[in-house]
Amino acid sequence: MKGQAVALHTEGNRLLFLNCRFLGNQDTVYTGAAETMLYFKNCYIEGTTDFIFGPSTAWFEKCTINSKVNSFITAASTPKNVAYGYVFSHCHLTANDGVTEVYLGRPWRAYAHTLFMNCEMDSHIKAEGWQNWPDYHDPAAEGTVRYEEYNNSGPGAQPQQRVRWSRQLTKEEASAITPASVFGGDTEWILTPNT
Repeated sequence: MKGQAVALHTEGNRLLFLNCRFLGNQDTVYTGAAETMLYFKNCYIEGTTDFIFGPSTAWFEKCTINSKVNSFITAASTPKNVAYGYVFSHCHLTANDGVTEVYLGRPWRAYAHTLFMNCEMDSHIKAEGWQNWPDYHDPAAEGTVRYEEYNNSGPGAQPQQRVRWSRQLTKEEASAITPASVFGGDTEWILTPNT
């Protein structure tokens, strides 16, 4: 198995990715600049460890997120002053054969934000959902990270068994989370025809 090899490293703002395939292992997609906005739709992203990571605000709509080994999907490093990090909406979390123990994420920085809503989660997602990365960060991060879920389905969606420091959003809270709210009303750049 190969190691770290970034397939996409973003630094720009208002970047739109439609119908793309990002293939890699560790660290496949690096959203590399804080306070930038990214939008992924109908994309396929695969990898091994922390394969979607970084400080940007990114919305993933109807994407397939495929884990190749037992590991972690996300490692957000959302800045403290930024409300949203990664939002996965109507995505499908899949895995290669034999993969049975995958976490939704672990915090690369103390205020990491990641939300999965209306996603289908296959059986490879661990019941606890999230991990704290204890060998790398202060356990106090459990009091500052922002890990959220809403209305997910499939055998990997087990809200009652998630770690106590993650949250299940209410219907009212989730309904307020849209591309417009996440991107501060700046959405003209994602309104493209035939998408």
